[in-house]
Amino acid sequence: MVDHQPRRRGRPPRHNRAALLEIAANVVVDRGYEGLRYADVSEASGVAVASLRHYFPTIDGLRREALRHQVRAELRHLEVQVGRLEGPWEQLSGFIRHAIGIDEHARRTSWLVWLEYWRIAARDAGMAEDWDSLDAEWTTMIQQVIEAGVSDGRFALDQSSYDAALEVTALVDGFGPAVAIAAADNAVTEHLVAIIERAARRMVGLPPVG
Repeated sequence: MVDHQPRRRGRPPRHNRAALLEIAANVVVDRGYEGLRYADVSEASGVAVASLRHYFPTIDGLRREALRHQVRAELRHLEVQVGRLEGPWEQLSGFIRHAIGIDEHARRTSWLVWLEYWRIAARDAGMAEDWDSLDAEWTTMIQQVIEAGVSDGRFALDQSSYDAALEVTALVDGFGPAVAIAAADNAVTEHLVAIIERAARRMVGLPPVG
């Protein structure tokens, strides 16, 4: 027996916007910024293309929002991970390790998203403005960790806490391409982390390990 139910009318079903943006960012990892299509997100999410167009009227808008969403989600995740650690050096070391990536998946997806984000921000005024805001949040998080170490007498700086935070960021970001290329090589990652931590210890006035 066929149950002839009347077709529902009204607004289309609501979808989780954040989840759609995360899926779109994962497609960017696999296909690149320009390679992202509505059809890819539809296939990965099960959401019809028409519904995706309702949420994201242009494909460039979806691409940009996906990148912005993902890098901010990473920042929030990093804040949580660092906040769980006790002690300024433990927090600074934890920041370095989580920012570089603690496993192959994190290293590959994170850095490919960041590389696409920076590439677009270098050419797009709106994304550049977004980067300025994000970079300020990122630097402030590291600066607060460093200032906490100075306040309790564990760190001794020969520069401002702001400049020290910029140096840590430069060290991490500078190795980003190498990490993305060798994401599966744990030995390479550990070597790079050791280099950054050694430099960071000098920066905050701590003796070398060993």
